[in-house]
Amino acid sequence: QDFPPHLPSPPRVQCRLQSLQTLPSSMASSPSHLPSTTLPLVLLPLLLIAIPPSLSTASSSSPSTTSTDARLTAIRTLCRSTPHPDDCFDSLKLSITININPSILGYVFQSLRSAIAEAAKLSDLFTPSSAGVVEKLRGSLQDCRELHQSTLSCLEKSASLVQSRGKLSDVRTQLSAALTNRATCLEGLAGASGPGKPALLASVAAAYKHVTNSLSLLPKEAAPNHRRRHLGGADGDWFPAWVSRRARRLLQSGGGDDDHGYDPGSILTVAGDGSGNFTTVGAAIAFAPNNSDDRTIIIVRAGTYQENVEVPSNKTNIVLLGDGCDVTVIRARRSAGDGWTTFRSATVAVSGEGFLARDIAFDNAAGAAKGQAVALRVNADLVALYRCAMTGHQDTLYA
Repeated sequence: QDFPPHLPSPPRVQCRLQSLQTLPSSMASSPSHLPSTTLPLVLLPLLLIAIPPSLSTASSSSPSTTSTDARLTAIRTLCRSTPHPDDCFDSLKLSITININPSILGYVFQSLRSAIAEAAKLSDLFTPSSAGVVEKLRGSLQDCRELHQSTLSCLEKSASLVQSRGKLSDVRTQLSAALTNRATCLEGLAGASGPGKPALLASVAAAYKHVTNSLSLLPKEAAPNHRRRHLGGADGDWFPAWVSRRARRLLQSGGGDDDHGYDPGSILTVAGDGSGNFTTVGAAIAFAPNNSDDRTIIIVRAGTYQENVEVPSNKTNIVLLGDGCDVTVIRARRSAGDGWTTFRSATVAVSGEGFLARDIAFDNAAGAAKGQAVALRVNADLVALYRCAMTGHQDTLYA
């Protein structure tokens, strides 16, 4: 059959329709359905995209590989801003394998975990037998051991705050305290000798690299816009926000006989004449419960108590209430001149969090010729003193 001239010539492949007898008779007899003719078969081009085997194989692994490479590059770039970039990278690259959230706080958390792991290795080194160090100043290794325990506590609190999205300013405070602990420890070891000193100093330096990195990675917070406050305001609004109303009443109330709303049976009394529960302040603190969330009230009657008092880190929320800073005095006379470290010379040393004191004098009577002689040392958080006196000649308050 000829095609009209305006249509293109069909391809040469043709298909002939036959066997109309297999169709229903109504359809076979109707020319409008299937004409008995030969029609051209129009072939549409089939597009085939050839994929090279190398690309086909790479397509399944490329996204993950690219993602890992990108994260490693980002981590290396981030670590360049830290004091110890290589240690930072070695620590943070682990976040990829353990599926840590790739955010800045996730990286801070991983860095803190590395700091805790490294600091834990120092726990057994600060003893004269294992350190191989000869002390020049008495108590220098003991200082380091105590400061190290404080550092571990600071790091654990920091990690907990970062994980719970707590205040970054509190994390910064804890990490700054940890670095202060390092400086104090090294100050006491400066004059030490012995074959083990270089290795001990190297271990301390290695352990604190992750602490400094964690602090440098910590994002800055916007400064709070507080209204100006004046000390001694009539409404008592000069108290820090963390001091509860009950604690404020405890500090502001007068007289040692007031039970301050606490169970009188739980209040401890120190009296030098033997009329109280204890005759020394140190004995009362040792009796107090460890790691208590409740306040332990210790009333210290008028008198001069010749003792060095320590409030260790596990004695939390201790409250000392005197009869007045002119009549209740805790006095000792340790000094650098007598071979003590400045840290260990304190008459009263507070490492327990939540310590409160009122109407007490802390005195170091070593004298000006003895050099550093601390009356009160505070290396704990959330400490408040009210109507207290600190007397001495050099480095009287160490905080």
